[in-house]
Amino acid sequence: MPKELSKKIKKKEPFVIPPVPDKPQQCHFYVLRKRRYCGLPAGKTSNYCGEHLIAHPDNAGADVRKRIPCPFDNSHTIFEKDLEVHLKTRCNARPRESPACHSLNVNCTLPLSQEELDFQKNIYSHQNMFVQPWLARVQLSELSRDELDSVITKVTSAYEQHVPTIDKHILTHPTAEKKRSSLKNAKHLDQLSSLLGHMEINGMLKDKTACFVEFGAGKGDFSSYIKKALGEVDGEATYLLLDRKSVRNKVDMALQGQSAHKSTVERVLIDIKDLDLSNVECIKDKNKKMVAVSKHLCGCATDISLVSLMHYVEHEKAKGNSNPITGIIIALCCHQLCRYEMYPNMDYLSSIGLSKQEFERTSKMSSWATCSMTKPEEEGGAEKDLEEDEHENQIDEENNDQTSNHFSGLDYQQREEIGYKCKRVIDAGRVQYLEKYGFDVKLVYYVDSATSLENCALIAAPKQALN
Repeated sequence: MPKELSKKIKKKEPFVIPPVPDKPQQCHFYVLRKRRYCGLPAGKTSNYCGEHLIAHPDNAGADVRKRIPCPFDNSHTIFEKDLEVHLKTRCNARPRESPACHSLNVNCTLPLSQEELDFQKNIYSHQNMFVQPWLARVQLSELSRDELDSVITKVTSAYEQHVPTIDKHILTHPTAEKKRSSLKNAKHLDQLSSLLGHMEINGMLKDKTACFVEFGAGKGDFSSYIKKALGEVDGEATYLLLDRKSVRNKVDMALQGQSAHKSTVERVLIDIKDLDLSNVECIKDKNKKMVAVSKHLCGCATDISLVSLMHYVEHEKAKGNSNPITGIIIALCCHQLCRYEMYPNMDYLSSIGLSKQEFERTSKMSSWATCSMTKPEEEGGAEKDLEEDEHENQIDEENNDQTSNHFSGLDYQQREEIGYKCKRVIDAGRVQYLEKYGFDVKLVYYVDSATSLENCALIAAPKQALN
C-alpha cells in the first residue's frame, strides 16, 4: 500500500461520551445525533430537563412527575398528568376538523391502496421514514437486463415522439435582484428571480386583484416575492398558501401588507389530493382570476395539483366563467416520487405502452438524472448555504453509484441521459393533460443546471396568452 494512502487511513477510535459540562442547571442527557449535551435547562431538583426525564426516570432527585411520549406524535413528550389537556388543545399534531375544501382523494386518478391511506392518515409519519414503503419496493437492481432494457426502450421511443426541444430561458426580475447583494449563496434567489421573470413576460403579474395560489408553500417565500413584484400596497391581491403541515417563520403576516386595507391571506393545511379549490373560503364566489405557482412540488404533488386546478376550471366554466385560471408556473422536481394512481393522463401512458409497473420503474429510473454522479465537495465547508437543497434528501441510494460497475451496465453519463428522458416523458403527459383543457403549455429550462439539476419549469396559460 502506498505510504500516502496509508497515512490517510486512520483507525476508528471508539466513541466516548465526554464529561458533563460544568454549567448551572446543565441537562445531563447526551444527544448522540448532535454529539453534544442537551441545551435545555435541567429542573431545580433534577439533573435532566423536562423533555429527557423520560430517558432517566429513576435518576436520583428527579422530578416525581412522569413524562410519556405524545400519542399523536412521539417525537415529543409530555407530563402524564397533562395528557388530556395536551391532546385536546395544545398538541400541534392533534387531529383537526377537516376544512370545508376537504374532499377525500378527489384529485386522485385511481383509488389508493389501503396501505397508502393508512400511511397518509398521519403526516408526521413522513418525518420518520426516508422513503414511502410502496416506492421502496420498486428495486431496479432486482430487474433482469431484458426487463430494464425494455423500459429504457419505451422511454427512449416516447421521448423521441412526444418531447419537443426544450429551450433554456434564464430570466431575472428586479424585485428579486434587489436582495442579491446581501446573500452569500444565491441559488434559491436565482430560481425565484427567473420564475418571476417568466411570470412577468407571460402576463401573470398584470392583474393586482388576482388570487395567487402557492402549492407546497412552506414559509410562503414565493408569494412574498410576488407581492413585491406586483407593487400592490392597498390589499388588492389575495394569497392562498397550501401545505400539508405547518412550518416556522411563515410570511403570512407580511403578505397582508402595512396599509389600512390588508391583502386577504389564507393558509390551508391539507393534502392536495383532498383539495377542492372551489370550496376554499378566499376563492369561493369571489370571481377572482387565479394564478397558480410553486417553486418546489415533488413528484405526484405536481400531478394532483394540476388535477385540482382543472377540476376548478370545470367548476367555473359550468358557472359561465371562462378562463378562470390566467397562469400556471411550477418548477418540476423529484419525478421518482410520482404515483401511478395520481398521474393525470392515463390515455398518454397507454399510448406510449407504459403499464403501472413500467411507470413505477420509469419514475424510479428518473432519479438517475440527479444522483448518478457524486458531486464534488463544495468549497467553504461549514460556510455552505444554510438553507438546504430541498432535493438533498431525495437521493436514491440504490442508484447513487458513479462507477461503470452499475447493475444496469451503463456508466453515469448514460444513466444521467436516460434519467432526464424519463423526467421529460413524464412531463410530456402533464403538458398534454393541460392542453386538453384549452391551455398553451411549454417546458422551459429556467435556470442553469449548475444552479439546480432540477431546472425545468412547466408554464401554462389560456391559449394565445403565452410568450
